[in-house]
Amino acid sequence: MDDMNLQKISELIKQVIGEDDDERRGVLADEIMEIDPDNPLAKYIKWQSLNEDPLRGINLLHDAVALLRPQIEVSDDSDEVDERVYSLYMSMLSDLASFLYFGGRKDDALETARELMELDRDCRGASRMIYYTVLVERKDFTAVMDSADSDICQTPMGEFCRAIAMFETDGGSRDSLGALLDAFEADPDLPFYVLELWEIDDSDIDGDEDEDAYIEEMLMTASMLTDLWSETDERLAFITAVTFAFGYLTGRVLDPNDMDMIEETYKGIGCLDKMRETRDVLRAKMASGSDQEEIDEEAITALRDAESLGLFGFSE
Repeated sequence: MDDMNLQKISELIKQVIGEDDDERRGVLADEIMEIDPDNPLAKYIKWQSLNEDPLRGINLLHDAVALLRPQIEVSDDSDEVDERVYSLYMSMLSDLASFLYFGGRKDDALETARELMELDRDCRGASRMIYYTVLVERKDFTAVMDSADSDICQTPMGEFCRAIAMFETDGGSRDSLGALLDAFEADPDLPFYVLELWEIDDSDIDGDEDEDAYIEEMLMTASMLTDLWSETDERLAFITAVTFAFGYLTGRVLDPNDMDMIEETYKGIGCLDKMRETRDVLRAKMASGSDQEEIDEEAITALRDAESLGLFGFSE
């Protein structure tokens, strides 16, 4: 390609980056592809511009990934991949995995998510959302546990799916309780969104890019986990019992009706006095200056031994 065309592509890319209108971005992408039909960025932007029906143009995204992949597949002794190329490729893979999954092509989505996980040096959550969800849906619980145990990134999605796998393998047990409490340690607030006890309102979206991105990812994770944990009554009962116990001890459950229900349940089990005592100790520590993270850790420690109280319907 001659210098004139390279300069033209460079100018068009600058225009695309500064353009907010999807239709205009699509037009600019077409202009780039008229000069360079195999330009991966142009194909990706063209696909993004199909906001009404992105699945219709999924082949554009496939092509963009295939065209950029050779720049990612560098040998160990090669220079590190340019950060801009890496970020672009990761975005492409993330979008591809998501749209394949929601388009019903779950085997392809799993393989794309697997590639994304292998390349993911920033521990982004998107790849693991798809990867672990598909494995749980397949009921490949051994693969879920093996993957979560060997994963270089500990993510809430991986930990909560590992807890499902452990529960489905062992039922209610010390091990499955431990796995679920490990997941609570990864994100103590997430189960309250999974059970739809909490919701995000407009005041939580404040325009902070990093915070809003976290909220968006957390809500997507919660939505997918809601479906997985709700698949059977037994799964749902397990996470509900542990979530309410954790919320009772840490002050996350405040609704009087919920509190009455919880205390009636614990009274029937015979552990109400012990749970109240633990809760009151944690409240006193919070009042004396302990932060929420410390309170959460102590509550989780208390719950790891709570099966001896019959709290979750099983004993040691």
